[in-house]
Amino acid sequence: MVAPDLFSPAAIENPYPMIDQLRAAGDVHFLPGQQLYVVLGFDAIRTVLADPQTYSSNLVAVLSAASGSASISVAEAAGGVDVLATADPPTHTEQRALVMSRFSPRSVAALTEMIDAALRPAVNGLVAAGGGDWMAEVAHRVPVQVIGHLIGLPDSDHRQLARWSDAAIDMVSGVASPDRAGQAALEVLEFIRYLGERLDHACPGEEDGVLGSVAAAVAAQTMTREQAAILLLQLVTAGAESTTSLLGTAVRLLAGDQELQDSLRADHGRVDALVEEAVRIESPFRGHFRVTTAPTRLAGVELESGARLMLMWGASNRDPRIFDHPDRVDLDRVQRTRHHSFGRGIHFCLGAHLARKETAQAVHTLLDTTSNVTLRGPQPSYVPSLIVRRLARLPLAVTV
Repeated sequence: MVAPDLFSPAAIENPYPMIDQLRAAGDVHFLPGQQLYVVLGFDAIRTVLADPQTYSSNLVAVLSAASGSASISVAEAAGGVDVLATADPPTHTEQRALVMSRFSPRSVAALTEMIDAALRPAVNGLVAAGGGDWMAEVAHRVPVQVIGHLIGLPDSDHRQLARWSDAAIDMVSGVASPDRAGQAALEVLEFIRYLGERLDHACPGEEDGVLGSVAAAVAAQTMTREQAAILLLQLVTAGAESTTSLLGTAVRLLAGDQELQDSLRADHGRVDALVEEAVRIESPFRGHFRVTTAPTRLAGVELESGARLMLMWGASNRDPRIFDHPDRVDLDRVQRTRHHSFGRGIHFCLGAHLARKETAQAVHTLLDTTSNVTLRGPQPSYVPSLIVRRLARLPLAVTV
């Protein structure tokens, strides 16, 4: 079936009515203007994720704005750099093994005090003011501090890291103006140069953080300097973005539902369930791309070799065949981690444990320092992007 404009401004702001309509008609739909298949059904996406040989990640999505509606074109990464998120085995396996221990549950648990030191002043400042924009004051500031620390980048560079990370997201948003996209590209090149310089000055294998491990791979010539810089860029950008989005969604749900908030205040042990429902209901990334390496059939649709696919995480996470009342928060949901927001299989999100932990700590801190939290002002809106699903602002009123 040919899909309508899933990337119109209205659909970007609230994609779910159109997604529900499309998914009811089939799990795979073709967008002729973008020469792209969108995959919406839970089982269809699970099939793709289980078969990286047929559905390759080795491509680069190039997004541009056109005619008031966002459009996507997807090009293979033959001219790009084969790194982590856009790499297939064995390259992907080697690169992931290089850094994954730094993102393990045990390593993330060791960051509790560091995360608290970043979170508490930000939350306390918002509470002392009687409220404010949660996104600007907390969600946009704290994650980049944490991921920068984990990688081994100087604390003094965190504000600049946030600007560069935003530029990387803008560059692939699909809705940025040509001027903004061009400026964002220049900022990303500046970011890559900075990361390359940090690698040049690192002590391979001795740095406290991911930086030393990656520098050691460059020194051993198992990874080029360019690959290493882009790997670090992916970790900073995706790591910060996932957590920023999740921090916004979790607190929006808490502040917008008094019964839910009362339940959490009565039993802080349910905060982890809120975090999981938040990431299911609003996946931080709208989707990721794959390209077929051979002709195949997916959910009854014939796909040619070289077909471009966008796996729509948010659509699969609200598939009513899998999740009862999928649009509602259910803290007692069975198998609540079954969603696709962090991917699955070989490309499961490295930062999943970190995003969950930061968000849970933030919610605990907010509950501990307030007696009530409510939304202030108009309905929160989302950053215009084809790639990320993140609140632009989240004004709160708080009572101590």
